Parts: sequence; C-alpha cells; structure tokens
Amino acid sequence: MSNIKYFNILRFPALASTNQTLKSLHQTDPMEEYTVVVCDSQTAGKGQAGNHWESEAGKNLTFSILLKPAYVQIQDQFLISKAVSLGILDALKTYSSGFTIKWPNDIYYQDKKVGGILIENALYQNRIGTSVVGIGLNVNQTVFVSDAPNPVSLKAIRGKALDPGKLLNQILPNIVKYLDTLRTAGPDSVNRLYLAQLYRKNGLYCYRDENGEFKARITGINDYGHMLLKTDEGQRRSYAFKEVEFVMRD
Repeated sequence: MSNIKYFNILRFPALASTNQTLKSLHQTDPMEEYTVVVCDSQTAGKGQAGNHWESEAGKNLTFSILLKPAYVQIQDQFLISKAVSLGILDALKTYSSGFTIKWPNDIYYQDKKVGGILIENALYQNRIGTSVVGIGLNVNQTVFVSDAPNPVSLKAIRGKALDPGKLLNQILPNIVKYLDTLRTAGPDSVNRLYLAQLYRKNGLYCYRDENGEFKARITGINDYGHMLLKTDEGQRRSYAFKEVEFVMRD
C-alpha cells in the first residue's frame, strides 16, 4: 500500500474544515479507508483543544485522511498519532534536516512550528472504528498575522516555493507505511522510532505545569499519549495534554 493510486483524493477550493467535511461525507455515505479531503483554503481549521489554525489561501497544505485502524485498542489510540507523525516527518526530511515531532501533535523545524495534527476518533466496541486525521503544514506562507508565537514554512526554510500537491503525494504513502508497521510489527517498533524523533528528546529543558517552571528530560511517551519526564532532581512525572507546556526561550 505505497502507491498514491490507493487513495481516493477529493479536492475542494475552499472549506471551513477538512476534518468536518470528511466526517460529514462519511456519515452520509460511508467511505473507503484512505479517502482524503484536501482544500486550497481552510477558513475554520482547528488544532488540539480547539486552537485556531492560521492558513493563507493557496499557500499551504491542509487535508484530512480517513483511517479504519480496528487493530488499535481504545487505550492505545495515541499510537495512531505516532504513526502519522512519523510518516509526515519522513516526507519533510527529503527537503531538509532539522525536523522533529513536538509532543503532542506538532511538527517542528528547529524551534519553530511547521505544522500540526488533529485526530478525531470514533469508537467501536473496544477498538477504534474510524480516525479522521487532519493535517496542516505551512508550505509557502511567509507572513503570519495571528498570535502564533513561532510559525515557519517550508519556503522560508528552503528559500524557494514548493508544490503542496507534490508534498501530499509524498506524505500519504509514508503514513500508510507506518500504520502497516504498527499493525504488523506491533507498538514497540513505532514507539522506538517515535521517541528517536522527538523534539528536545536529549538533555534538560524547561517545562511549566500548574505549580510553575521546572527542568526535566523526556524519558518517553506512553500509549495513552502522556509525556514522561524525569526532573533534574530525579522525580518521575507523567503529563496528559495541556497539563504541561514547553518553555520556549528567545
């Protein structure tokens, strides 16, 4: 499953949300796995916890893909994010080094955000029935007007424009490759690869939780999606989404 011909790609000039469109289409008329909705302009894209995703019309890559990962149990659903992130990273690394995965759902270049992932799962019994995976990547946009603190685009990184359609055709088979690895080789193989690609995976860095700032190193990301840290004082901690944040210094 590595050829682009296996994907049913539905293209739209403008949408409020590729995730919402794909979910609505699937509810109206159930669609095959690997159906993709892509648009040139997304006006109401969302990130994790409802954060707005800024995207200039015609400049970036915004799409959603329908997965049916029945081989993933509910408690292990973050494995889907791990596989998807690795697939995106493989495609981006053909253009430059320096890309990493910033927990829980961002793609980074050095200390700047290139893109993000939003996954919405529908459950069936004790398994994942469907996953709608929304992906937004800054491709050719160079001016950002929102209050996002550190965006960057592939054009800014490379110094020249890139065809978003070409990038899509590179990302899709790579995502399937890692999903196949997850299904056939099991979680350990994906976990190991994911940890190796994490942003700030080596060394002590500053974090902030409800009690204030502290220094720690990343020791892992479990299947629940919790980030595991070991503080400079040797204390081990586990954090779910929004319970801890990276402290970014200028």
